Amino acid sequence: MAIIDLILIVPVLIGAFNGYKKGLLMEIFGIAAFVVAIVIGFKFLSFGADFLENIFGKENLVIISPYLSFFVVFLPTIFLLRKAGWLMRKAVRLTFLGTLDGLLGAFLGGFTALFGISVFLWIFSKTGIELPPKWMVDNQYYDFVKTFAPNMISKISDLIPGGNWVEYLGNLKTRFENS
Repeated sequence: MAIIDLILIVPVLIGAFNGYKKGLLMEIFGIAAFVVAIVIGFKFLSFGADFLENIFGKENLVIISPYLSFFVVFLPTIFLLRKAGWLMRKAVRLTFLGTLDGLLGAFLGGFTALFGISVFLWIFSKTGIELPPKWMVDNQYYDFVKTFAPNMISKISDLIPGGNWVEYLGNLKTRFENS
């Protein structure tokens, strides 16, 4: 096993362990709460900015009022949604589904960590920086992890109308290089 394999496996195992501790329900609730909080934060951005500017004065907050407004809405929303998730988790843990919730949470936590690492490697590979060759000797997992996120995004973008986004981004890059 190569050094790079150990570097890649440890975060996935940590993600799986954290997913097991949280459970599937909390993993899904965490992702959903984040997305919903972002949507609500942007939805009430102008209302919150106007409200804060009326309280503290427009001249004091003219630059930061949108950012401050977003976080004033985002943080309580994510907090309340996660609290609701924890209440549901407690109820599930008391039933026989608690073990299944933990095992599926471990799977989702490991999957999420694997996807995140793959996205990082995907971006890192675009910088042109190469990893040390001694790290790559006898690697078993690097190629799988490196191509995991691009393959997943490509398959998902095939399902969404508008074409394959991975191909689109590749074409866009060559267009900029040829300009």
